[in-house]
Amino acid sequence: MSTDFFDDDLSRKAGANEQASQESSATRMARQKEQLTNQVADTAEEIERLRMRQDELEHEKTSLEELNRKQDEYERSKKDLIENLSRNIVLMEKDEVLATRMVELLSASRSRFKDMLSDIRDIKEERWVDGDFEEELDKALALVEGARMEYSKAIAKVDAESWQKGNGGQAQLSTLEGAGRGSLANKGFLFWLKVGIAFTLPTIIVALLLFAGYILSRFLGLA
Repeated sequence: MSTDFFDDDLSRKAGANEQASQESSATRMARQKEQLTNQVADTAEEIERLRMRQDELEHEKTSLEELNRKQDEYERSKKDLIENLSRNIVLMEKDEVLATRMVELLSASRSRFKDMLSDIRDIKEERWVDGDFEEELDKALALVEGARMEYSKAIAKVDAESWQKGNGGQAQLSTLEGAGRGSLANKGFLFWLKVGIAFTLPTIIVALLLFAGYILSRFLGLA
């Protein structure tokens, strides 16, 4: 009787130990599963954080590329503008000088033309008396011819200005193509001699100087 009781007690203890071992194993598995679940959750959160960081980095990269593009555009536009402004300032300064010179030339020519026009209009042929008619006519012809020559020289100066040519101004100024020359055809020798000397004297002087230089060079060569 005592032996059976002892065996039953051992059996109960063995069963209790086995049950405790099974419970311990189940607890360990549950704990392991919980740890794995937490690790999976942590990994998922880390992946989400990395994805968000990637989005932030992509956005930052796009912003930096846009900033770099703007900087390149700014530097290129600034350089181009500086070059064009500098070049055109120089060109405009040159044009301004030419324009100023043209304005001064036109102003002086216009003023002189007005004086010549006034002088010519002041000729009153009806006041010439018979005894002084030829003398008055000679004076009037000399005045008209001098005005013609001065007019032609002024027109030539205006025509020679490149600025005026570039803006079509030469077409607006009329030249004297022989108009009125028939009235001077019968003038006497002394009248034309005076006029000729006045306008050919510089040419004669240059020719004499050239001739003297030629003679001098020949003389030195022979020496």
